[in-house]
Parts: sequence; structure tokens; C-alpha cells
Amino acid sequence: MTDAQTIASRFVEALNDRDFQAIAGLLDEDVAFDSMLGQRTIGADPLRMAIMSHLRYFDEEFGDMVVMHDGFGQRAAIDTTARGRYRETAPGLPQATGQSYSIASVFVFEFDGGLISRLTHYRNIRLFEQMLAR
Repeated sequence: MTDAQTIASRFVEALNDRDFQAIAGLLDEDVAFDSMLGQRTIGADPLRMAIMSHLRYFDEEFGDMVVMHDGFGQRAAIDTTARGRYRETAPGLPQATGQSYSIASVFVFEFDGGLISRLTHYRNIRLFEQMLAR
């Protein structure tokens, strides 16, 4: 595995473990984060807060990971399956009643100086909303 692949894999593993200290150690202080809902945050602390907020609503883990990288070690992507339970109603989404879901999810990473400088989380939001509306 390349350094980019290793860092990306460690991020998702730390996310699954809810290890926010490990996540903090992988982030550039000015990391840009684009969420699956199209919101952008700048900074390591706002990213950690966004993750904690997401996990408040969704008890979620990522599995079936396929890690990819560019030839320069500057970018990596993880294609994964998000499996979880919708436990508290999130703003702008359907009412939470403990719905279970399993949906494809992609993380795209950019690195600078061995740290994550940009992270984008993709998911088919329309399909996800349909799953939550059941």
C-alpha cells in the first residue's frame, strides 16, 4: 500500500472505531471537507465536529473497502459500503425511527505533507433519503 492508501485506510478505520484522536492526527489543520449533503467546512476542528454531529444521527460503520490512489501519492479514494441505523432525526431528512440502511459511499482524499488536506464524502443522497423514508 502507498502512504496515501495507508493514511486513507487509517482514517476510515479510526472513523469506525470512533477514535477522534487518531482522526485528528491524520488531518491538516486547514483541511477542507465537503460533506455528502454539499456543505463545506474548513479546519480540523470543524471536520471533527461535523463527524461527531453525523454520528449523533447515524450509527454507521464502513466496510467492504476498496482503496485506490493516483500515481503521485497526492490523492486516494475509498469505495465502501456504509451500514447503519438512523437513530435521531437529522435536519432536512425524514423522521428517524431506527431505520437500517446499507448504501455505497465514497471518500476522496487529497494529501499535503503526509496529512489529509481535503476530504470529500459522496453518497447517492436521493437513494439514501428514500431508504430513510421507509
